[in-house]
Amino acid sequence: MYLVIEPAVVNSPCPLLAAEAAADFSPQVCMRVPRHSAWVAQEIDLSKHLDNAGSIIEASLRSALIECVDHGDRRHDQIEWPEPLIEYDSWLNRRLAIALRGWGDIVVRQNADPGALSTLRDIEETAEWACRTLHSRSRELALHGNWCPALDEAGASVVHKRRSRAWGRRWKSAVQEVAIRHRNLTTISPWDVFPRGKSADLQYRDLLPILRFADSLSFQRDVTISHWNVNDFKGFYDHVAAIVRCNGGAGLVAKQV
Repeated sequence: MYLVIEPAVVNSPCPLLAAEAAADFSPQVCMRVPRHSAWVAQEIDLSKHLDNAGSIIEASLRSALIECVDHGDRRHDQIEWPEPLIEYDSWLNRRLAIALRGWGDIVVRQNADPGALSTLRDIEETAEWACRTLHSRSRELALHGNWCPALDEAGASVVHKRRSRAWGRRWKSAVQEVAIRHRNLTTISPWDVFPRGKSADLQYRDLLPILRFADSLSFQRDVTISHWNVNDFKGFYDHVAAIVRCNGGAGLVAKQV
């Protein structure tokens, strides 16, 4: 019986939108989510956008990332959501769960040392660039007042509490600077630091810091851990928990599996 620690919050890349408690579990996105929340799930296999030397083909990956944002945005208007509260959340937050996958596979293709600091730095640079690309596209779609309505709801709350027109003007100015179309964009699974379809080699655990670039963590697993012992499993989740705490996700829940 193992103790698994999972994040109990989801974050937003927009500084005007607070982190939210994640009390439910969604099989669709394989992660903990806020109650009655509506998500459009997609995934990008980064290892499919490599050249023969294992380097990222930026033009190809950028196009795929932008298409994920555009497709997800359209899906929010096409899906018939199962209940009114979820439909309302779709309108309010326009949440995307774009899973960035294939990190361990990239390291294998590059014939890099998963325990080397230089390997981590290269992977982090790719993660930061991918998340920034998604964020930039969501910002573009938010231009001319097309941001997610959650920003207007949050602004109304702030102005009401402050009871100040000056605060209202400040909020509107801030929205123009940082507004996004989608409250959430990215998710990464801790298990994706391992090459998929293989037994999980603990050397790849050193790549876990890439999790800090995601808005949320999923727990989709395509690797075998039958050879792990209790200490291996505990050490892995201790690493995950430490990164989540450093990333502002201090709220954690534990469950036995």
